[in-house]
This record gives sequence, C-alpha cells and structure tokens, in this order.
Amino acid sequence: MLGYLTVQFAGLWPVLWPLLLAGGVVIFLLMLAYFSPLGKRYFVEAAIVVAVGMSVYQFALHQADERCRAQNIAATKVINKVVNKAIHHTQTRRAVHAPDPWDRKEY
Repeated sequence: MLGYLTVQFAGLWPVLWPLLLAGGVVIFLLMLAYFSPLGKRYFVEAAIVVAVGMSVYQFALHQADERCRAQNIAATKVINKVVNKAIHHTQTRRAVHAPDPWDRKEY
C-alpha cells in the first residue's frame, strides 16, 4: 500500500508549492486590502493579478501533462511494434515446438 501511495504522490511537491505560495500571497493581499486604510484598490488588483497568473500556470501544467501522456502512448506503440517485430519469428510452429535452451534443470 505504501509503495502505491509513493507512486501516486511522486513529484507532487514541485507542482504543489507554487499553488500554496500563490494562495498565501492572494490571502495576504486581500487581508492587506481589508485592513489597510489606503490603497485598497491596488491590493485587490494585485491579488487578482496573482490569481490570474496562477490559473495560467495551472493551465500550462495541465497542457504539459497531456503532452507527456500523449508522448507516452506514442512511445508505447512504437516500442510494442518493435518488440512484436523482434519476436515474430518465435511464433512459428517450428519455434513453438522447439525446446527452450534456457529450460534445463542444471540452472
């Protein structure tokens, strides 16, 4: 179970910390806008800019993930084609009935 969780959460921190940092900055700017006697509009605008920047960042991460998945699928198809071509000669009747040279008792 722990190995499965390790695989699921691998590489999550480099993606997560910018989100947490930007969320903290947005909350901080909105708190400054609420409690500041001057410049409320500028703090709110800055918070909006940070939020929009983070949404663009998230969209780019999603697109990069989709590209990696597509590359993985394409590479798997190419690898499968090469492997199938390499083992095609082992699927003949002669090769199927031939004894396996590695299937000996002394090994």
